Amino acid sequence: MTEAIAAAPRPRRWRSRLPLILLALSLALNFFFIGGAFWLKSQALRAQMTPPERARLVARQLSLDDNQRAAFDEFIKTARQRTRELREANKPLIEQAWGELAKANPDEALLDRLAGASADNRRRYQVDLAHALRGFLATLSDEQRRTFVDLLRQRQNRNMPPFMRQLVE
Repeated sequence: MTEAIAAAPRPRRWRSRLPLILLALSLALNFFFIGGAFWLKSQALRAQMTPPERARLVARQLSLDDNQRAAFDEFIKTARQRTRELREANKPLIEQAWGELAKANPDEALLDRLAGASADNRRRYQVDLAHALRGFLATLSDEQRRTFVDLLRQRQNRNMPPFMRQLVE
């Protein structure tokens, strides 16, 4: 009989610890909830920034001097201009391609030419932007360049538009 009593679970021990377990779990969940709310708020504020505000933030983070700031502003101006030109150049090509795709028998050769022209425009855009970026990077110190590249990488790894797109749109 004593073996049966010894083998039986003791519900009192579990019940006495249950409030402490629930309290610890509640505190942990509240901590993560509040931390997540603060993180979302900080991300929302950053996402609501206008392109000029984002550019000022980057300039502040890099501690740019006057010459570097002028080079940065020129880079931003060039990037915006090239982005606008790319959009204007590719819009009619894309519209024409959609119109062709809507036909019962689309002209495959025309679609190939439109896709090629659009890709050529995109390639020229990327080359022009790379030249402008290298011109700006040449004005930075090694530490500033590393910081800027880290900023680019952080933006590209998030589930949002890349850093360059945020600056130029």
